[in-house]
Amino acid sequence: MKDEYDMIVIIIGGVLIGITYIVLRKFGIGPVTIMCFSCVKMVWNWLVATSRLDAKLVWNWLVAKLSVDTASLLVEKEKVNWSKKHDLLPKAKRDFQLEQFKNFRKQLRMCYYDVEIDGHKFQQHFVTDGTWQIEFDDGKGVIIHNSPMFDEVTTDEFVLTPEVMSRVHKICGGNNYSLVLRNSEHLCRYIRSGAWISFQMARNTPLRAIFENHMSADQRKLINTMPNDLIFEEEPSDEPIYNEVGDYHIQFCQSKEILTDADNDAFNILFLGPTGSGKSTLINHLYNQDVVKAVGSASSVTRSMTYTQGEVVWTEPGKWKKSDKVNIIDSVGFCDTDLSQREVHHMIKSSVKMNMTYIDKVVITCSGRIEDQHSQAIKKFMKWLLYEEHKHNFLFIYNKCETHTEQEMEENLVAMSSILDTDINTQFIVPSGDGELDKSIKMNQCLDFSPRAPFEEVEKNLESLKNAVFIRDVTNKRIPVNSESCAIQ
Repeated sequence: MKDEYDMIVIIIGGVLIGITYIVLRKFGIGPVTIMCFSCVKMVWNWLVATSRLDAKLVWNWLVAKLSVDTASLLVEKEKVNWSKKHDLLPKAKRDFQLEQFKNFRKQLRMCYYDVEIDGHKFQQHFVTDGTWQIEFDDGKGVIIHNSPMFDEVTTDEFVLTPEVMSRVHKICGGNNYSLVLRNSEHLCRYIRSGAWISFQMARNTPLRAIFENHMSADQRKLINTMPNDLIFEEEPSDEPIYNEVGDYHIQFCQSKEILTDADNDAFNILFLGPTGSGKSTLINHLYNQDVVKAVGSASSVTRSMTYTQGEVVWTEPGKWKKSDKVNIIDSVGFCDTDLSQREVHHMIKSSVKMNMTYIDKVVITCSGRIEDQHSQAIKKFMKWLLYEEHKHNFLFIYNKCETHTEQEMEENLVAMSSILDTDINTQFIVPSGDGELDKSIKMNQCLDFSPRAPFEEVEKNLESLKNAVFIRDVTNKRIPVNSESCAIQ
């Protein structure tokens, strides 16, 4: 910028000095006289000072004007993209690209290079085996090529597994590019891990700041949300898990990727925990049917935030009042083998903050050995959701205790409470009435729901789970998730 500024000074100064010389010659003043030199010197000093001031003002005005205009152009272009369906819209070249992808070797890298458009910088990501590249280009859509790449930065290395290949099948031929909702980083992270994330579009980033104020609330909710045509939804089974449950369960209504303002008045339940700890299984038992996929493995089945909605169709005096609507959020598991901690934290935090104003119950599940990385991740979310101020809104479950003795379950509860720094004595006292003893509902529990176990073996655990999830503080205190204090460090 300094060079351009100095150039303007020289040009304006030179023009004004030339005009001064012509005027002096017109009045017959000789250029060799002392007086002329004195005049020229004084005029020069004045003109240079003036020209520098004028040049600075002109330059600053041009820079500001051009910055506004280029940002406006980007925003207007993106508004067209936001008006389209949140899909990749694959076309006929998909089959051709799948043939091209057969050239890729097993060892892959996720890389990026810096791009500048109209003064705005961002990263263009691509996946490569060192020779062939796949990337998402504005104007061209998904492209596969073997053109040489220069000055790239490698962010991740991974292997071309059958799961990765399955995701490549889904994105090949895609052409519905959007810098905000469907960019190259989204595509490459999806290929690598199955998560639709762009850290360039995280909160408080320069790129997001250009667009955010021009987006509606519903459009902002789509940021880092999986495109519709990448979501494979199995129809929930209508078969009850246990016929003996009767109506004592949540009646399933629908699954959603995002919530609307009309959903805010529901009883909101957020499930958090490490991959494989049984979050999805617990959710299915609350509905008494398989509404979310549950598979125990080192890789999380849930790769996007899943919102299921239902209705509570029963009421128990002294525990809770009937709530017509319930939203249950099944989150991505911590410490996934394919997703980094940063990716998981960002996915959960941004999705919850975009979709919810309050949370009524946080259910944190653990199983097996609680590793340091598990406890650190859980504590971050406890801090974010203000555990110390809302202890009665948190339920801690040590899950999968089918082989544990009563002594071992008690020891596991104590260990979990110690590792996570929770209050193991948090409980609700429920008046039973009719001369019976009051009942304690503890917010730290050991549970087990073995697959295909007889109802008699899980009946007590089912009742404990539902009691702890749906019981409410007399003040009906809710956890705010959109306050400024809600920031994961």
